[in-house]
Amino acid sequence: MKILNALFTVFFLILIVTGLARAEIYKWVDGNGVVYISDVPPQKAESIASAETRTRPKVELYTTSWCPYCEKAREFFRSRGIFFTEYDIEKDKSAAARKNQLDKKKGVPFVVINGRGIHGWSAAAYEQALEGHQ
Repeated sequence: MKILNALFTVFFLILIVTGLARAEIYKWVDGNGVVYISDVPPQKAESIASAETRTRPKVELYTTSWCPYCEKAREFFRSRGIFFTEYDIEKDKSAAARKNQLDKKKGVPFVVINGRGIHGWSAAAYEQALEGHQ
């Protein structure tokens, strides 16, 4: 009887594990080269993402890995659930060139919120630029 219970338990566990492992995962790259991994098919996920991007602000953050004010800027956006694209100007030469075109001042962080450039760390300036998008 104990052997039968043990076999039943093992069979039940295998059934559960294989059921969980059968979940479909989708991976695709959009027109901008962004890679997506989701359990939702690409067309449905893209329509959800496009609806989200219509309502959220576009935020670009130019940083370096060692800058404490860059970390404050990252934390500002993360703590508010605001999606942002980060560019490390020391690791990405094209990002450094874009930053230099947008901001004539040296240093980081440099943030672009809906096309408005903000040099340095300033929660008040970030909040002002974000008004109407929360």
